[in-house]
Amino acid sequence: MDDYKLRWEIETLFGCLKSRGFNFEATHITKLDRIEKLVAVLAIAFSWCHITGEWLHQQKPIKIKNHGRPAISIFRYGLDWLREIVLNLSENKRRYNQVLRLLFRQLSCGAIGVS
Repeated sequence: MDDYKLRWEIETLFGCLKSRGFNFEATHITKLDRIEKLVAVLAIAFSWCHITGEWLHQQKPIKIKNHGRPAISIFRYGLDWLREIVLNLSENKRRYNQVLRLLFRQLSCGAIGVS
């Protein structure tokens, strides 16, 4: 069961990198070194989205649908929120700085939470 759980986590990650978020399959990059760099950037972006989604879920929990599952994933919650901030950066400088601090705090092994 532990192996299946680990496999499911990996499948979920690939889904987020592909069709549910970053559309990684649409790249036309073929050089291995460039693909490696892109995967590294996507790993950081995925982490940022997930960390932000967890933080947002603590602030305002994701609604649970009638069938018992969340309306959206933690990753999607963070991705949508970050996208909104970045696309309207001039209006959201404070929130952008807030989520940057959140990312750096987590990357330095700190606890989730923004003051």
